[in-house]
Amino acid sequence: MKTRLLLLILSLQFLSFAQGTAGIYKVKWFIDKRLTNEVIINANGGGNFGLDRLTIPPALYDSVVAEIQKIVQQDLRSDAQYIYPLSRSGRELRTNNTAEQVGGLPRGTKRKAMRTEYKEYYVKFKIHVGLNKTFGIGGEVASYSRLKPFVRVKMKAYGLDRRVKYRKTTRLGDFKSIGSFEYNLGGVTVTNTNGLPIEEVLDMVFKGLDKFENKVK
Repeated sequence: MKTRLLLLILSLQFLSFAQGTAGIYKVKWFIDKRLTNEVIINANGGGNFGLDRLTIPPALYDSVVAEIQKIVQQDLRSDAQYIYPLSRSGRELRTNNTAEQVGGLPRGTKRKAMRTEYKEYYVKFKIHVGLNKTFGIGGEVASYSRLKPFVRVKMKAYGLDRRVKYRKTTRLGDFKSIGSFEYNLGGVTVTNTNGLPIEEVLDMVFKGLDKFENKVK
């Protein structure tokens, strides 16, 4: 993994000679909690109990962040940098870390980004690791399902006139399914899944990003 990160850094240094500038002002990265938790308890009010915040190993986190930056630079042929607009209190606008959302990433708006730094392009990027039901049996009280993971990657770039100048989307779903058993107890829904180690989930993310990078626009 350290070798991959080093290669990404070298690629970014080479691509920095490209013409144009791009600011990545918003990155949304979601991972379905059923992939990373074996037991999920939901009350009728929608609350989750016993779930830890999503934790990504630092080396893998840094590799994904660098990969996004490299992709933006390659696709827009521009020197890309992350933009962290400030709130009214002077704090950087970053995503919150939850059971399904990766934290610490920029979460600005086009307007705030444009006020923060002058760029030719303003970019928002999204990674969604989700699950599709491919088989199900049972009813409201108890049910069993097979869930197939997928990785969807989206990128949209705006110009100074705030109009879309570039967009690209890919979806990768060539992954093994996981099982999920769900049952209700007095208004509380309990879901048991054979969740995966975070390293396996991150491997899916990298494969999704590779497909996105290699897609001909």
